[in-house]
Amino acid sequence: MPILRPPVGTLINNARFSAADLAALRKSIQARTATVEDAKLIVSRYADTLEPGVGNQLRSLLRSLGSPHNVEAAIANLASDTGLLNGQVILPDSGRKHPSVRNVQRALIALASRTQQLGYMLPKFGADGDYGNETIQAVKVFQQRQGLAATGKVDARTAKALDQALRNTRVPGIMSATSHDIASAARELCTGTIAAHYGVPKPWINIDPNHNVPVERPFEFLTNKWKCNLFGGNVLRKGGFEPPYYGNQGKGEYPNANQWFKWSDKYAVQNGNKVHFQLIAEVSYDTLQGEVLRQAIGTLLSKAQPGDCLMADHLGTQVADGGHTRVTVANSFHIDGLVQFAQAGFDRAEVRQEGIDSLEYEEHIWLLRPTVRM
Repeated sequence: MPILRPPVGTLINNARFSAADLAALRKSIQARTATVEDAKLIVSRYADTLEPGVGNQLRSLLRSLGSPHNVEAAIANLASDTGLLNGQVILPDSGRKHPSVRNVQRALIALASRTQQLGYMLPKFGADGDYGNETIQAVKVFQQRQGLAATGKVDARTAKALDQALRNTRVPGIMSATSHDIASAARELCTGTIAAHYGVPKPWINIDPNHNVPVERPFEFLTNKWKCNLFGGNVLRKGGFEPPYYGNQGKGEYPNANQWFKWSDKYAVQNGNKVHFQLIAEVSYDTLQGEVLRQAIGTLLSKAQPGDCLMADHLGTQVADGGHTRVTVANSFHIDGLVQFAQAGFDRAEVRQEGIDSLEYEEHIWLLRPTVRM
């Protein structure tokens, strides 16, 4: 049974295959330390580790290598496997290579990816359709966490628990990302140790392979620097959308926060840029004041949807550090006047609830909806 070569196998150990991992795979193939067969194995056995939009890029890579492999949609539940759910099929009793085996393996891998319970992951063989020791151990871990007898067998109770666990997760748009993928990416970058690297005191750790800064290593030059536009750009990339770059080459450096509006449908052409956003609303503070200004801000906030970017230009003429990036993750403005925004703060990236008062003393704000998928 073929397995991934070592330099490629390490890319899926965390149950995530990201845009940066895809770039590493492409380089390995070019360097002949990996082959098109490794890319095919990612597609056939580890598709449920793909981050939003990465499936589309992986398919393009395969086609460029002369292999028209399709990427399966991410698994959402086990509803189609009625035999497994009603107990007519019990694994591995019904056959070590029964067609239901791969469904179980895909479910385990998807749960490992979406919940980061890495005990469910099948790093060596993936969804190969063979109910071997790796699958047995992962099933036992799942059963233990679900309070079931850790038999390593998938009976109706375990199958139903797997099905429900899948339904409790959000299915990523691995072939075509959605705005909710952006919101999920924003929340994730506000969680764990990575969040501190969007704070001022820490060096930035980039996750976008198309940015000039190398990925997944501390970039000391940006220690003691604000990183709000870097957070926004990384969120878009992780969420399966292409961030804007100076030069419009699909790579390079992100614009400063108070310049992103120049990549919107209203302003892109006059600034010589490609359109990356739909401009949903904007407020210019120099012509408004008092209650009229507050009403305009409130109208803008009421239109924010998960995945939208709220860009602010601070008072003054400074471009660098002269603005701020917020990514909408939830909106309850019509209930309590608040919107949940993920953003880089002084200490770390975090999700904050903010309303009109938080935006009253700016120079200009823009609500931008990303439109360019990876």
